[in-house]
Parts: sequence; structure tokens; C-alpha cells
Amino acid sequence: MVLTDYEKALLNGDYGQEAKQLLEIMIKVAELNEASDLVDVEHVMIGNTGMLSIGGETGINFLVRLADSGMKFRVPTYTNVVSIDVERWQEMGIPEEYARTQLKSVDAWRRMGAILSLSCMPMLSGIVPRYGSHVGYSDSAPVIFANSYFGARTNRESDIIVLAAAICGRIPNFGYHLDQNRPGQILVNIKANLKEEADYDALGYHVGRIVKDRVPVFKNLNQDVSTQSLIQLGAALAVTGTVALFHAFDITLEIKQDPYLYGEKNIAEEIEVTDEDIRATYQELNTTTDPKIDLVYIGCPHCNITKLTHIADVLDKKQISKDIEVWITVPNVVRELAVRTGDTQRIERSGAKVLADTCAIVAPTGILGYRSMATDSAKARVYMSDFGLNVRFGTTDQCLEAAIKGYWEVNHA
Repeated sequence: MVLTDYEKALLNGDYGQEAKQLLEIMIKVAELNEASDLVDVEHVMIGNTGMLSIGGETGINFLVRLADSGMKFRVPTYTNVVSIDVERWQEMGIPEEYARTQLKSVDAWRRMGAILSLSCMPMLSGIVPRYGSHVGYSDSAPVIFANSYFGARTNRESDIIVLAAAICGRIPNFGYHLDQNRPGQILVNIKANLKEEADYDALGYHVGRIVKDRVPVFKNLNQDVSTQSLIQLGAALAVTGTVALFHAFDITLEIKQDPYLYGEKNIAEEIEVTDEDIRATYQELNTTTDPKIDLVYIGCPHCNITKLTHIADVLDKKQISKDIEVWITVPNVVRELAVRTGDTQRIERSGAKVLADTCAIVAPTGILGYRSMATDSAKARVYMSDFGLNVRFGTTDQCLEAAIKGYWEVNHA
């Protein structure tokens, strides 16, 4: 494998033992995947060091050592969510010691030169990957959105690989970095009437289990589908399968440029999705029949400004039940935009909280005492039910209605 002079210096230990170990791991991953080289990476989204992530406090201490050594990121490096809203963690009820430990990782990222987007969807914070560019993401939602919507090149990289990529500016060249691995493999013929954003969650949840790790091609998706719906479709595909790329006729870039190559040539199977499939998936996504709810959670992946305005319109001049907490999570730049439009204020006058930097999946909901939840996110439903919460799944408006009434309307599901 051909290495640059800088990479050789890293391997020689000139930049510290931690940096040397990171590049050694990257080279080993490249060798195991039969990559002949590393490629320049345009930017990365650094992996999760939330307190509840795999790395946890150990990962945070590793970042601190890197920052203490004087290490700097060589490419634009955006950051994933952490376990708290870094400005409003007290309002979430987070214990101070927990928050202080988590904030160490944010400070370490800052000292290494990261762009503190603190979002699972950094595209909403100004990171727009170029068509065909090599990027490095680890969170499954931006991986599939960058690959599919923008036509960028990334695998579902591990946290350690994107950290190494941020430091050396290179990434192993295999998988979806290679053009030959990107054509569609299974055709998904949509015969369902998809109206709500949550319908696309249900679609992704249903299809992901069928296609597993193959590249699905969607036929007959509404060409006017919202960007937020496509974000949620991708997140759900990735959580029930290991999907990292999809194409949609007349919508996504690669298939618009070459419909035959990406939508026909390698298709080995076709499936249909009907209204009945979507209804059955809604029912399956509800893990409880209990109408009781402690938490209503919207924003997995993070909401864009359009969705936040819709939520503000629904909650305007209404009041959240005193027995329910409502979290709406967004990138911090989106929250600030919504402050300027007045949407954040309209939402929070109802009693709901517009939180940035975090999401319910990585926040310490168990410590905070939540036991039942309503959400419009299939991804959040999967993770939160695995954490032991009873979950109601429905549309955004159904979730907000439940927050106002104080319970889940039984006839919803």
C-alpha cells in the first residue's frame, strides 16, 4: 500500500502513539477489505462519543489524550450528537457530573479543530458533499443520505476509522467508494399512497428487512417527496437492514444520470409495497397498547427548519400536558434559525423543548426516569424499545396530539 510522507511519519510515531495506532488500524481495515490504497477524503463526520455510546468515558479520555498531544484534524471535521444539549443540559434534568464528563469530548473536538455541528444530520449545518466526492461518516443516517441523495462516496465506517480519517485526511478505498459497487440490486415498486413523513419511516423499516445489505431501487416514489421524508426513509432502511445506499427513479442523482446502470442492469429481484404493508408496519412499530406516555420525541434524525415550522404551527397557542415531556431535536444552527423566525418560541411556549446537540437514543433517558414514549421515527422506536421503553409510533401530528391530550389515542394504532 502506497503511503504519503505524512502517513509514514504517523506510523513512525512522530505524532504520538495514539495517532500511530489509529493509522495502523486504518491500514489493517484496508487490507482486510482488499483495498489497494487509501483515497483523499473531502470531509468527515466524526463518530459518536456520547456517554452511552460504545466508547463512553473511555472514548472521551482517548479524545482528550489526542487533543492534549496537539493533534489537529487535517480535513473539515463535523461532529455527531452527544448525550446532552451542551447549552441547556440543566433543563433536560441531566446530573452535573454526567454533563461535565460529556463536555470533555466536545472540548477535545474543539481543540483539535472540529466544526461543532453536534448533529446526526450535518447536512443541515452546512456540510454539502459534492457528487462523487469521498467522505467519511459513521452514523448510518448521514451515510445513506450522503450516498443516495448527494451521490457522495462513503461506507458505514466505524468510529475509529473516521477519527483516523480526520487526522490523516485519507480513508480506505473499498465498498461504496468504488463505482462498481453502487448500481441497484433489487427493485422496490411502490404501490402504497405515502403522504406523511412517518409513512417513509414505515416504508424504510419494511423494506430494510427484505433487502438486508443490498442496494434497493425505488420505483414510483412521489417526485415531490420532501427532503425530510428521504432522510427518514434512509434512516429506517439502515436500522432494519444494513443498507448504506438506495436509488429512486427521477429523484436521486446517479440514477437520473444513468437509469440503466443504476436502476436496471444488476436488478435480480423485484418486490411490491402496498398500503396494507404500510398499515401492518405501523401496527408492528407500536410496541405497547398502553395509552400512557412519559416522553414524546421528534427529531431522529434531526429535524430540518421546514419540519420545525410545521411543529410550531401545530403547537401554536396550545399547551402540552403537565404529565408529558416533549423533546424536539435539531442541529443547533436550525434552532437558532427558528429563534429568528419565532418558531422556537412558539414551540416552547407550549411547554415542549427544542433541544440541540443530542437525541433520545444517546441521552440518558433511563436515568431521567422515562418508561414510555411516542415518536414519529422508526429508528428511534427500534433503539428505544431495545432500551426497554414502551413505544408508540405514529405521524408527527399524532405524537403532538398525544402530548397535548396527555395520552395516546387508542384508535391511532
